[in-house]
Amino acid sequence: MDKRGIIGIALCILVLVAYQEWITRYYGPQTAPVTAPEQKQEAAPQAPTSATPGAPVAPAASAATSAAPATNVAAKEITVETDEYVAVFTNVGARLKSFKFKKYRREANEKSGPFEMVTVAPGVPLPLGVRWQTGVPFEDTNLVYNVQGGDLKLTGAAKGTLTFQAETPKGAAITKSFTFSGATYPIQMDVAVNVAEGNAPAPEIVLTDKKDHPVPNPDAPFEGVIALVDNKIKRQTAAEAVNGQEFSGDVSWAGFGHTYFFFALVPQNGAGHKVSIHPADAALTVGVSSNKSSDRYTLYVGPKELDVLKAVGNQLERSIDFGYFGFVSIPFLYALHFFHRFTGSYGIDIILLTVVIKLLMWPLTHKSFTSMKQMQKLGPQMEKLKEKFANDKEKLNKEIMELYKRNGVNPLGGCLPMVLQFPVFIGLYNALSTPIELRHAPFMWVKDLSRPDWESLPFMLGGWQLGIPVLTLLMGASMFLQQWMTPSIGDPNQRKLMLLMPVMFTFMFVSFPAGLTVYWLINNLLSIAQQYWINRSDR
Repeated sequence: MDKRGIIGIALCILVLVAYQEWITRYYGPQTAPVTAPEQKQEAAPQAPTSATPGAPVAPAASAATSAAPATNVAAKEITVETDEYVAVFTNVGARLKSFKFKKYRREANEKSGPFEMVTVAPGVPLPLGVRWQTGVPFEDTNLVYNVQGGDLKLTGAAKGTLTFQAETPKGAAITKSFTFSGATYPIQMDVAVNVAEGNAPAPEIVLTDKKDHPVPNPDAPFEGVIALVDNKIKRQTAAEAVNGQEFSGDVSWAGFGHTYFFFALVPQNGAGHKVSIHPADAALTVGVSSNKSSDRYTLYVGPKELDVLKAVGNQLERSIDFGYFGFVSIPFLYALHFFHRFTGSYGIDIILLTVVIKLLMWPLTHKSFTSMKQMQKLGPQMEKLKEKFANDKEKLNKEIMELYKRNGVNPLGGCLPMVLQFPVFIGLYNALSTPIELRHAPFMWVKDLSRPDWESLPFMLGGWQLGIPVLTLLMGASMFLQQWMTPSIGDPNQRKLMLLMPVMFTFMFVSFPAGLTVYWLINNLLSIAQQYWINRSDR
């Protein structure tokens, strides 16, 4: 094998190893699901049930960081049901206690229950609390609010409002108002603090989540804290966020991200706002505040669906992490949306997208195959040159380049399509694994195109959950056939090493989304057909 062949093989292996390491670091390692122990829900604070609704809240005898429940207002829950979700609020702290999606399941199994974005967890306060640090520090964890409005069931363009009002032990009046729409996810949230005398404190709105996520949820991996401040994305994983952080400036939005869902506060006017990230016991909190005693926000608890996020505004769609090749991923995603209007199957959509990509790259791949075919024909002449100039490497390289030039062969012509395939591959990887569209999307025997295909044909062996990666094996076989049909140029040992590439790719694709495996398999089959046509026409 010549020196350039060895270098080429080494570079290919290096790129594959570096790429796999990058994928692992960027998206996190694959973790086998573990059954979490059943958690007991926190008991709601006790309060008398004979109070008259709407009665004023009696101030406590002394101030504390968390006010004690008022004694003349009953603790109650209010349910809001729309076309998209079912939310449960509690008047203890005027907070969100539960939020279940109606169109998204917990797991790919059709019998699985709805995915719940907000749940009660031990040691984790419910989200949408109000607190301030000016004067006497205060947080409304146990403050019982009066509620104006009751259970809501909204559909279509119908709107409904819940208003929570309470008075702190120091006499500050807090009002939280939520306006819901039957057909959309965004919720308008108005918060105001008023005092009889002096300046009212500026409230900080607090979102909460668990500090630790020891049991990763493959159907909605937790990404951590995401914020857009001064037009720059701030991302902190759960491990990084426990150290605490503050960002000040023009806050477009901030919240907790999951791969497929987002829980965020979007200020109406984010100028002069601050985002505070703090760990507290078992909880991780994100607070958004300004220097005003009243403010309006959009509360978004919903899927990371590109058009839905764009409709909210404030560049909320940037919460989807398409990586550096987003300029490739987004057009691919829109192409899938277009095909889906007609097919109703994302598996077929991926096949159609693969065909379109192959047609666009057909001239380049055709030139690559033709170039390799021409170089194969020059093989005997190159061997003679190697024998003639065995002791003069400089002269040998010069003669080989002259040989290429006389025959109109570009030695790099076979590499260009592979280089162009890399951003296409990464862009398509993010287009298929990051947005919510492919989550739980079935195709043939595959139950979820966003997950590795072996998970669709599982079996147990020695206590380990394994599976049969049918698509991945077919992809590896097709890649082997493609390599075998590729014209051999140079040392035969180099060809043998190149035939090991399908084995490496097969192991790499075992952990990749099934949708990406479908793309690579169909691309291989089309490349085999193209190579067969070129070989046949060259006879």
